[in-house]
Amino acid sequence: MADNTHAPPPPKRSRIEGDSITFTNSTNANNRCENSVNSTSSSDSSQATVSLIYYSRLFTNFFQIQPEMLSTTGKYFVLKRVVKSVKEIEEKRIVTEAEEHFGFHWVMVRKMEGDRVRFLVHCFRWPNTENWSIEVDTKLVVRTNRIRAVRDGYQTLTTELIILPTSGRSLSIEWEELKQYLLVDEVTVEIHVKIKKTTRIYKDNLRSFDDETMKEFSDVVLVVKDKKFFLTKQLLAVHSSYFKALFLGPNRESRRTEIKLTGIDPADIQNYLELLCGDNSIDEITIEGILLVADKYDTPLAARKCEEFLLKKSVKDLKKKLQMSVKYALDKLKKHCLDEIKSIADVRSLLPVNVGELDPSIMQELFKKSLALHIAH
Repeated sequence: MADNTHAPPPPKRSRIEGDSITFTNSTNANNRCENSVNSTSSSDSSQATVSLIYYSRLFTNFFQIQPEMLSTTGKYFVLKRVVKSVKEIEEKRIVTEAEEHFGFHWVMVRKMEGDRVRFLVHCFRWPNTENWSIEVDTKLVVRTNRIRAVRDGYQTLTTELIILPTSGRSLSIEWEELKQYLLVDEVTVEIHVKIKKTTRIYKDNLRSFDDETMKEFSDVVLVVKDKKFFLTKQLLAVHSSYFKALFLGPNRESRRTEIKLTGIDPADIQNYLELLCGDNSIDEITIEGILLVADKYDTPLAARKCEEFLLKKSVKDLKKKLQMSVKYALDKLKKHCLDEIKSIADVRSLLPVNVGELDPSIMQELFKKSLALHIAH
């Protein structure tokens, strides 16, 4: 039997709780990361509702929780930090480095509140953007090898320049309890984020798909959430094997004049359709949403245009480009990224926090590169 002499006593109930936060405006973008952490406050709000859902059972003096995780399709990502010591929590308010996801830069932060530690998500946006909003589902996870706790959340984020959490729900844990866990094990803190809907976060629309002209000549309407796009079946079928099978196949869908699409953002389908119509809708912010739609509806033209942008114009870093090349099967971009590796430092910069999450094909290529570089030196 394992020696549990130094393990913390089994809790009688979950002591992982949540507090309310909202998302409000800030007009100061200077030192926005540090300032946002310093100015975070807590208050009750009816704008967000979060409930801790868990099924627990005692196991080796700890409790385990079996969660239903968020769907990993669509606009989904995870912020993660493996904490190895109490000192890391005490010294680091910004828990993770900024990561770019879907045109935003995100960080995880921690805030000490009395005898509890709160973990929050901060999101940063370009300073020339007008008022905008994002609707997200979240899962906040604190776990060790013996404990796992999950909190569900739903939030609407709105701001001009920067999101400052002042209401909503966040994950918190008793500080003494967390310190006890860190005495015997590493603690992994994860925030799973699923973007559901965005408003006014991208460029202005280059064309309208719901004006009178489009309505007059369209023979199909795509419905995405509360937005309608009046189109021709020919345009969609020419570029997408999905829509070709849908409209030209023998099924009942081919005779429908209104098709409801799920799992995508109206803003992304807008940019995707603009691209199919010949407009230049690709930029650093819109590109990943377009790729999501292109991948879902098998649209080679859109994927190729995005790949060309990433190869020739994008200023995204090598790690982000490599991640996108694997996720969206962009082989030319993948080869380009691997060819750009010139040193062992380059190899290290491409590794995720958890190496096990790395795509096997990329792991193999990075191993070959690393071996070749060691031999060369």
